[in-house]
Amino acid sequence: MTASNTQFMNTQVLISPLPEGVAPKKSHFRTVAITESKPELEEGSIFVKNAVFSLDPYILHDFSKGNKESSVTGFGIGKIIDSKNPAFPIGSTFFGPIRWESYSHLTKDQGLSESVNLDAGLDKNIPLSVYNGVLGLSGFTVWDSLKRRGDLKKGETIYISSAAGTLGQLAGQLAKRQGLRVIGSAGSDEKVAYLKSELGFDAAFNYKTQDRRQALTELAPQGLDIYYDLVFDDTVEIVLDLLNPHGRIISIGALAMHQGQEPVAPKNLIHILMKQLRYEGYMVYEYYDQWEAFWKEMTPLVKNGEIKFAETVIEGELDVIAETYDRFLQGGYKGKVSVKIADV
Repeated sequence: MTASNTQFMNTQVLISPLPEGVAPKKSHFRTVAITESKPELEEGSIFVKNAVFSLDPYILHDFSKGNKESSVTGFGIGKIIDSKNPAFPIGSTFFGPIRWESYSHLTKDQGLSESVNLDAGLDKNIPLSVYNGVLGLSGFTVWDSLKRRGDLKKGETIYISSAAGTLGQLAGQLAKRQGLRVIGSAGSDEKVAYLKSELGFDAAFNYKTQDRRQALTELAPQGLDIYYDLVFDDTVEIVLDLLNPHGRIISIGALAMHQGQEPVAPKNLIHILMKQLRYEGYMVYEYYDQWEAFWKEMTPLVKNGEIKFAETVIEGELDVIAETYDRFLQGGYKGKVSVKIADV
């Protein structure tokens, strides 16, 4: 884009500072409309019209230089409307870290290493929102982490926390396809029923109404072999007692911390030594070279219904995102949650 004096209206969501240990609430957000000049792009930069925002526990904000409010950055999908980056030509479909706003200007140093041109795997018969979920970063995280960290073996038992969310749903189904016994926990009886009746989990329990240690002891009398941890709370201490020798803990998410809970260090870490356990963290951003392999394997399974998923797509203006995010953090939705503000 050669001219930078063309004006446009950019609606943005801002967040105020959060007290320590407090999860974001609707009242912490404010939606504003700002008149801006279209950017004159430098080499490697792109200009995106945002369309579908992915709601995830992790959002980024920056209150540097004494700012009393900050923009909010999450992940989402948009259309490239101007580009000086050959990996993201004009008209292509973008997925990556974008601010909660109508339009985003990203430079080569602002998240493009964590971004993907979806056109390489996009199937026009699949709703675009699915590429925020089971065929997007969430699905890729599960698919790749189980391959790299899981060492799945037929007949083993895996326990998945927050199992009714996007990652948990897919983790359970992929583990079942490898012949594992799958146990999940969720925050409502409806979600527990969904895990068992629709997704094929062998067992599931409501962690809000049942004692976790008792439930896991009863549902896994032979012990656990893998804990797929999406929560990062004191469940780890329970699991360390129940894991069999050579068991694994795969740490993927920190939902409890995003909900404002203080992290609790387990007191029985000695089990890692005595049982020869593996306790590993996984961050997806190092492995983007595997995206096309992921799409090649998973797209047919999603299209033919072998891999099931639940999603909620809220359509509207950007001002709906704060209330939707608040409810999302409280477990008010089943499966992937997206907010759609435009078509691409």
